[in-house]
Amino acid sequence: MGNVGSCTPLIISNRVTKVLFLDGRLVSYTRPIKAAELMVENLGQFVCESSNLKVGDRIQGLLADEELEKRQFYFLLPMELLYSVLTHEELSSFKYRASRAMKHGNLNNLAKIFPVFSEFCMFTSVSKTLDIHSPLISEPEPVERYSKQRSWRPALETIDETPC
Repeated sequence: MGNVGSCTPLIISNRVTKVLFLDGRLVSYTRPIKAAELMVENLGQFVCESSNLKVGDRIQGLLADEELEKRQFYFLLPMELLYSVLTHEELSSFKYRASRAMKHGNLNNLAKIFPVFSEFCMFTSVSKTLDIHSPLISEPEPVERYSKQRSWRPALETIDETPC
């Protein structure tokens, strides 16, 4: 095998809730926070849990009195997207913005010890603001679509009718 410097901190905080704002800021909350607090601070936006986003399904927001769960990732989205059907392009955009926010966040303390590994670390400790002027929905990368089922095709056969 070999010696490998791990990018994970010795103590991973399980008490963090991460929220990605429209302007690209990724904020980590260590205290309990309700969706209403975020929605009051950001008018015209709603909170959506990232694990509930599926292509073809409607985007559902959290209830105002619902508390954000620890170890979860949330998006703060504009009200125009509430209950709209999520497209593949929108989901790609959300994933791109989330990965970009996680990548460009300040790196953990291990980056000081192993500066070579600082680019490969997956865990961030403090977040920073990204490019504010970039649009929420950017040009998605082409993605091949795979299906576990064969597509359905109607059988176009002649139906023989017999008189009774």
